Amino acid sequence: MGNVIEEARNRLTRKIKEEGEVLGEEFLRVDSFLNHKVAPSLLNNVGRAIAKEFEDLGVTKVLTAEAAGNIIAYTTAANLLDQEPNVEVVYAKKGVPTTMSGEEIRTIKSPTKKNKTTLAVSGNYFDSDDRVLIVDDFLFTGRTAGTLSEIMDALSVPVVGYGFVIRKLGSGGYKKLKREEKPIFSLVEIESMDPQTGDITFVN
Repeated sequence: MGNVIEEARNRLTRKIKEEGEVLGEEFLRVDSFLNHKVAPSLLNNVGRAIAKEFEDLGVTKVLTAEAAGNIIAYTTAANLLDQEPNVEVVYAKKGVPTTMSGEEIRTIKSPTKKNKTTLAVSGNYFDSDDRVLIVDDFLFTGRTAGTLSEIMDALSVPVVGYGFVIRKLGSGGYKKLKREEKPIFSLVEIESMDPQTGDITFVN
């Protein structure tokens, strides 16, 4: 397990150092390889590492919120297929499509965009015996992941864990999710960021 995870962690850390842009003490721009322009090989490594961490939990669905988490969810699910051949990905929609049915809807405030976002998930795509892994690109405040967990609770579908690409320590998200006493995994953890110098301090 260590090799797969450590290799992905080291590769991602190097990429963040090379291309990450510190926008503030809480905000890091990584859209040149993670969620706008995408580095497929790197993100497949990231998905493999997250899948490795949760491979023994019988995950049948990987859930995220569009669009930043889409590729991470896909690569995670693709690397879980050896354990669960029928694992699928569900993307919570931003807004409520007119074609959606059986939906559960929640509204949250985005920590980066400062606007309110409506997340909608169709209950038709879940069964009570599903085991859901929630993934996303960042763990900051935990609002998005917590809201997805709340939706699953409303659908009576168990969440077995949370997987993130990057976690910013001290932003409240980990503490918020930890109350549920479910495993939380972050591939890379950042202790602090200095917007004046651009320095990023990683947790070893």
